[in-house]
Amino acid sequence: MLRVIAGLVVLAVGTTLVLAQNPAAISQRKDAMKALGGAAKDPGAMAKGDAPFDLAKVQASLKTLQDVAAKGKTVFPDDSKTGETDALPAAFENKADLFAKFEKLGADAKAAATAIKDDGSFKSEWPKVTANCGGCHKAYRKPKS
Repeated sequence: MLRVIAGLVVLAVGTTLVLAQNPAAISQRKDAMKALGGAAKDPGAMAKGDAPFDLAKVQASLKTLQDVAAKGKTVFPDDSKTGETDALPAAFENKADLFAKFEKLGADAKAAATAIKDDGSFKSEWPKVTANCGGCHKAYRKPKS
């Protein structure tokens, strides 16, 4: 009888650990973060002088940044703390700050979309948008190995 109870306890703990992982949410979060990185690629090259200024690409990137920032609150459910994720525990412990950072990113991308008209305004506004990235990476993302 004790073996049966012990077996049920082990099964219950194991099931709880599996349920505590939400691979779908982790996958959605990874896709969202990849979309943010992808959206910054072309304008990043423009900012470095490695590519010519292209307003259409900048506007498309800013739209993606706004869209992903708006979805940011949906990709950090509590059941996605563990598993194959680069999110640090701090992301879940400080959700209000994390979500405020997403809101600021979205607002800054929206403001930049209105302000950027040419290469000069791009060089002035783009750094304001990308300044948002480091704050999240430093506080809420595991360092790259």
